Amino acid sequence: MKTELATADTLGRAAVYGCLAHTGQFRDDGTTPYAVHLFRVADYLRTIAHEQDIDVLCAAYLHDTIEDTDTDFDTLAKRFGESVASLVAELSNDNRLPKAQRREAMLAHIPHISARAKRIKLADRLDNVTDLMRGGIASKDKGARYIEETARIMLGCEGACPPLEAALRDAYDELKRQYAQKYFA
Repeated sequence: MKTELATADTLGRAAVYGCLAHTGQFRDDGTTPYAVHLFRVADYLRTIAHEQDIDVLCAAYLHDTIEDTDTDFDTLAKRFGESVASLVAELSNDNRLPKAQRREAMLAHIPHISARAKRIKLADRLDNVTDLMRGGIASKDKGARYIEETARIMLGCEGACPPLEAALRDAYDELKRQYAQKYFA
């Protein structure tokens, strides 16, 4: 019982920290609080991947904190442990690079991240693709970029989690269908 309570406390602290760190940030629609994304990523891991690794679930709530907030590795390590901080670091872009180079570096890095980080990346991309379709593909360029990047992410994460890979593949196929219908029909 103490272990279950400690687990629930750790997950709760990670969820709250992620929400607070992203206060004032919104998804691309401009109205959905960014924290919704964190909960959906963790939920995909729990429901689709049946994830039970507490560090992976904590990192899901925190996966964008180093990249998109003023949180650093040391803060995460102190609050949630080296394992969680390392997972988040594996998923973080180098913000010193220009945006296009940052994306390319991330895509090139994916095949080299741990299987645990790949599971988070798959859930993250599943939510991003689903969100893009939910809001409508904003532009031809963004749709094309998402299609190309998602294909590379799926390739780089191949074998990390077949259920998440299948869910992302389905979303990817639907994204391609919607994109073709909108821009080439």
